[in-house]
Amino acid sequence: MRSRSRRRGSLALGAAAGVLALVIAALVPGLAAAQELTPTGAAVPAPAPPVRGGFVPLQAARLFDSRDGTRVVDRGFARAPGPIGPGQILGVPVAGRGGVPDVGAGTVVLNVTGTTLFGSSFMTVWPQGAPRPPTSSLSLPPSDPVSTTIVTKLGEGGAVSLFNVSGVSDATVDVVGWFPENSPLVSGVPQRVLDTRSGGAGPLGPGESRTVRVDGGFAPVPAGSSVLVNLVGTGATEPTSVSTAAAGGPTPAGLAAPTLSLAPGDTLPTMTVVGVGEGGAITVVNRAGSVDLLVDLVAVLPPSVGRSLAPARLVDTRLGAPAAPGSTTPPLPAGPLAPGTTRTVAVLGRGGVPAEGVSSVMLTVTGIQPASTGAVGVWGAGPPPRTSAVVVPAGAVRPGFAVVPVSPDGTVQLAVAGSAMDVVVDVVGWLSGTLAAAPIAPSTPGTTTPGTRTRGATPAVPGADPAAGAADGGGLLWQADFATGLGQYRSTPWNIVGAPTPRVGTLPGGTKPAVAFTMPGGGQRSEIEPNFRSLRAGDDLYFGFSVTLAPGFPADTDNWQVITQWKNEGTGSPPLSVKVGKGEYLLDSGFDRGAPFQVPVGAAVPGRTQKVVVHVVFAEGGGTVDTWVDGRPTLTGFRPPAGTLYSGLTSYLKTGIYRNTAIGQPGTLYFDDWRIATSYAAAYPR
Repeated sequence: MRSRSRRRGSLALGAAAGVLALVIAALVPGLAAAQELTPTGAAVPAPAPPVRGGFVPLQAARLFDSRDGTRVVDRGFARAPGPIGPGQILGVPVAGRGGVPDVGAGTVVLNVTGTTLFGSSFMTVWPQGAPRPPTSSLSLPPSDPVSTTIVTKLGEGGAVSLFNVSGVSDATVDVVGWFPENSPLVSGVPQRVLDTRSGGAGPLGPGESRTVRVDGGFAPVPAGSSVLVNLVGTGATEPTSVSTAAAGGPTPAGLAAPTLSLAPGDTLPTMTVVGVGEGGAITVVNRAGSVDLLVDLVAVLPPSVGRSLAPARLVDTRLGAPAAPGSTTPPLPAGPLAPGTTRTVAVLGRGGVPAEGVSSVMLTVTGIQPASTGAVGVWGAGPPPRTSAVVVPAGAVRPGFAVVPVSPDGTVQLAVAGSAMDVVVDVVGWLSGTLAAAPIAPSTPGTTTPGTRTRGATPAVPGADPAAGAADGGGLLWQADFATGLGQYRSTPWNIVGAPTPRVGTLPGGTKPAVAFTMPGGGQRSEIEPNFRSLRAGDDLYFGFSVTLAPGFPADTDNWQVITQWKNEGTGSPPLSVKVGKGEYLLDSGFDRGAPFQVPVGAAVPGRTQKVVVHVVFAEGGGTVDTWVDGRPTLTGFRPPAGTLYSGLTSYLKTGIYRNTAIGQPGTLYFDDWRIATSYAAAYPR
């Protein structure tokens, strides 16, 4: 039993509206400012039907980095492979890494970024073991980094091949999701379906459209299907943009968002999703001057797996946008995004995206004229990834394609790095499935691996190894099981003072098992301690809980009211605690060490279940804290003044209610999930 001295204890992208809009509209036809869509007065699409073999989103995981082999997710390369030389082909193992299963994955979605060190080049990605196709996945101008999304079938050994045609280039490869082998989606070696440079077709002139047959490229295209294509533009004689649409449908020139923007001298790629129209074909159209186009068929997307959409604008930072009626998403001010600023963008039920049954959205993300090279990132729940949707050189306009998991509240996150810039986001399609509350994440170096258990950890389910659940990212160390009681907690009767013992039951109005803590007016303490080891220097852990403050809970109190604390051994205020007060969840403590702090990390809303994740890097007198509430990052890299551990002391975890007896209002809160893990995905409450 622990010392009764405890009874005395108290309390991270990894970058002027009117006139600028007119300037950009003149420079790049088709990017004129457009009003943001709102659900008001619009019919919300029906929920997407469930589908077996749907897309499985992942937290972006680095599989290959030519500059530093130790930066990949599993230290898969003992040393940096070094720059890729001319004509060099590398194999990149994918299956069994970064959240992709060893067996059963058929197609993956990758983010590939390349930079030439000398000269220009292009890169091709295709299934390992298959003949290299005469296609380009990524075109690289001298020195400027280029990022793109690639969908590819896995080849021999669950790997893909990466080819650099000329020059010397660096590259990174990140996996962002996968489709099972039994998925209705059909992919294969990319098939070139249009090359205006050969066959006598010639470049597209100003305003010219061209029909491109895709049915039968490597698979029949069922009615109502869409295709994923890679589009490369080159040889533009003046600034222009290229759009795509289903053949026989609305004229692409009338659509809001160009697929590709080009200036003379550019050779640029992008991927997009397009509905298949009359004659099993799509249409491409050029807006100005003349330009050569290459179109490669990458995959066929049946309607049960996902749909393409006519581009619908979700964000235009040149205009800003009011908050949507009934939405908790804040209004968006007009003006460029500054590095370090994150914007939340509602996506479900907007622009043709169903309100339910969607796992991910497909977006065209356009960065506009940064002062220096910058990048735009878009992601769902969890911390910002190291990948970008598009890299934008100084003064340029660049659209990029991104497949983004949707957060549990129906939103995605948007940020820039490197340089401030305006950003336009258009939704062009969606993939069916369930909301990616916490996209599956890989285990990171030093985390628990399948078949092992961290010393001192308690299994999530009696008799089961918590690390074995691939869906939890391989990093779950401890989990409460309220369906069987409080067996994963220690017996600590001294943690009950002036309050009833916590009781196990269900959430109000539901059937989900939960533990309830009830504090009468004037009561002091009702806490429990997870049966988990002491917290010590060097620990890098994620703590996740699903909490419901019952209606009437005194969330607005000005007095202290702790619901979780990382308590130091011995007496005094802890290094860290989460309190509820002033209508907020508050990260605070340090009062006994002359270094008090209090930081709001999210609104505390009685009557609503909320999911909180706290990431703590433990260090004596140092360390950092990150927090997320309902999948949104609310605090990044915070350094408590007195550290996350006190000098010479370990800490332990306590949760429940511990508050000032001056609070006369009774209150009840429920926890229906509690987790300790080595990754965000594993800690995110279900």
